[in-house]
Amino acid sequence: MYAPVVKSSLSQQIARSLEEMIISQEIQVGDRLPGEIELAERFGASRNVLREAIAMLKERGLVDVKNGSGAYVTQLTADALGSMVNRLAAVGSASPEEVYEIRMALEVRACGLAAENASAMQIEELRLIVDGMEKNFEDLASWKKDDLKFHRCLANMTHNALFPALIEPLTAEVFSPRHISHPPSMEARLGGMAQHRRILDAVENGNRTAAEKAMADHLQRYLDDILREAMTGGR
Repeated sequence: MYAPVVKSSLSQQIARSLEEMIISQEIQVGDRLPGEIELAERFGASRNVLREAIAMLKERGLVDVKNGSGAYVTQLTADALGSMVNRLAAVGSASPEEVYEIRMALEVRACGLAAENASAMQIEELRLIVDGMEKNFEDLASWKKDDLKFHRCLANMTHNALFPALIEPLTAEVFSPRHISHPPSMEARLGGMAQHRRILDAVENGNRTAAEKAMADHLQRYLDDILREAMTGGR
């Protein structure tokens, strides 16, 4: 259950191993982690290294350390989950296709919920974001910022805190150099603007089916654009 780990960045590796066990519920909420001596033996690490690893878990909101009693697994919050996804995205080796598979599963559903649950104020916010994208589409930095805001706004419209916690880091990962070596072309941005407007219209009309279809088409088109531009070198 506790496999020894390589000594490089040992505390980070131990923290990651324990984190994965908490996520998989191998160690459940309310459980007390084994003591430092036991964990040190199982991981082949010193007690000081174990203390560092536990401190990382505490900082991530995964455990609560009680003086004289030990470390206990806490209920995973949306913020802690979002931070976890951020770390996995930063160090992971997922391909653009794999990232978009997850985005398709999450954001299509989120877009449908947004159509059902969005307030008038949230719809107005989304409209202003789309207007900004259309006005400043030639400015790549502004366009990328507005694109992230658009997907964050939709996630918030679900009124389920887990959607923004999961979607935001995955959306940001799209612009990572690991996934694209060239910025989206003008043509891709123009196509994206039309798709964002289509999503906005569906959400504004409260049409869940149309909203989900519009988001699915948008994600697939954008993935196709990224893959095509990667093959052509952005030409």
